[in-house]
Amino acid sequence: MISGFASAATLNQLQKKIDTISNNIANANTPGFKGRSVTFADVLSSEYLNQPNESRLTPHGLRVGTGSKPAQTQLSTAQGALQETGRELDFALTEPNLFYTIETGAGERLTRDGSFYYSETPGGILQLVTKNGDRVLNEVGEPMTLPANTSSLEWRGGQLVAQLADGREQAIGTFGITRVDRPQALEAVGENQFSAESVGVYAEAIGPATEQIQQKSIEAANVDIGQEMADLMATQRQMQFQARAFTFSDDMAGLVNTIRR
Repeated sequence: MISGFASAATLNQLQKKIDTISNNIANANTPGFKGRSVTFADVLSSEYLNQPNESRLTPHGLRVGTGSKPAQTQLSTAQGALQETGRELDFALTEPNLFYTIETGAGERLTRDGSFYYSETPGGILQLVTKNGDRVLNEVGEPMTLPANTSSLEWRGGQLVAQLADGREQAIGTFGITRVDRPQALEAVGENQFSAESVGVYAEAIGPATEQIQQKSIEAANVDIGQEMADLMATQRQMQFQARAFTFSDDMAGLVNTIRR
């Protein structure tokens, strides 16, 4: 029966919404994480016309849906709360639609996670890397390198300044910051990273980000745990309703099959 097929199809798609909500909750403490939301659309509506001499209570031209599916999974670009950490290698982006450019084994990627670390190369030079060891790029697309005797870093006037062990200072450069006009079109590739190679993504590098970066702070995930839990419970109730509808449809089909003339 159509009602059974519709319920089964909707159950399968509701599971995808629960997966999205679960991912949001799991990353609620991930710096720079951007949550996603799911919207649904009708899969197909069929029009049922009453036969000429049939006595029915349903109106002519009744439209019957055959289930639903996720229409889109939208990325929320809302700015997350800034949290002071006191750690000099934490750099929070203070405006939405801005991303750090990093170099991974699969090519250049974008991220909002500004928690960086030192990594020493075989030649004794220090580089700024992410928690996964991906290199952070500067404004010309090259890895950000620091002298081996760097004792601390300071974000000053739109660029990084290294404090050396001998008391001298050395300008390092600025971060490679990319502005994305349509972040919803970004492709999530895991590890809190995005690819800008998708169709419809308009990304451009910007100049020194003087006011858009705050040192010794991180951007918290823009996930509202209370709202996510409410959405999770509502989706679970929808799944229970669809499961009951599927059971009723199956029972009705069983009754029809047992009818004997």
